[in-house]
Amino acid sequence: MSKLKTNYEVVAIGNILLQTTKDTSIDGVLAKNRDAIEEIWQNTLKERGGKLFNGTLPNFVRVDQKSFSNHIIKSHFIEYKSFLAQRKRPDLNLGIKPIGVSGVIVLKEADREYVVFAKRADDVTEYPAFFELVPSGSIDKECSDVNGTIDYKAKLLSEFSEETGLPKEYVKEISSFALVLDTNHNVYDICCKILVEYTKERFFSYFKSSKEYQSPTAIAVDGLGDFIKANNEQIVPTSMALIEAYMRGA
Repeated sequence: MSKLKTNYEVVAIGNILLQTTKDTSIDGVLAKNRDAIEEIWQNTLKERGGKLFNGTLPNFVRVDQKSFSNHIIKSHFIEYKSFLAQRKRPDLNLGIKPIGVSGVIVLKEADREYVVFAKRADDVTEYPAFFELVPSGSIDKECSDVNGTIDYKAKLLSEFSEETGLPKEYVKEISSFALVLDTNHNVYDICCKILVEYTKERFFSYFKSSKEYQSPTAIAVDGLGDFIKANNEQIVPTSMALIEAYMRGA
């Protein structure tokens, strides 16, 4: 499958392990800009009536290749307020590259497989009404264990249930297959295949209750190429990258 857009990059193909590490360089940059970050945070809190949560997120440090098809992603947790400051003030040059997790739902019905897309709401700030793969989500410090390994699959499983309305039990398998980068926003995503054995009709009867997306659709795996060509200008960059990476390994 040829690349149709240039605002994403497939960074690595294979199994992904996410771990924490120390990154004194980013800590130094954030410390230097502490006052500006805090001012932006306080102003945004006022704008939103105090309805803003300062959680944590993993910041990309590097990729370590364990073997040809196994990659260890090193990350360093930072506060969400720092990422918000970067979005509001790019001139600060904070160099933050957060890592999230995204899934490709592969719906298996009889002897055929389908990939599930849905349209983002019309009133969202980024990519309104664009096609997007579901589910996706952020990763926080609670996902990591005492050894520094981050269980992003558990997070993705929760997002699956929340965004589709289906119980977690319908997921047969979650397997990682790539790391991609949205070069528009410098956001990394770990990509996972979510295998679900269910009929399309019943799957979408659950999905209708979702508040996150509209107009869900199932595209046959052997028709993905045509779907991408017809809609590439209306697909979220990360989803474009996920599909490219998925089809490379399919």
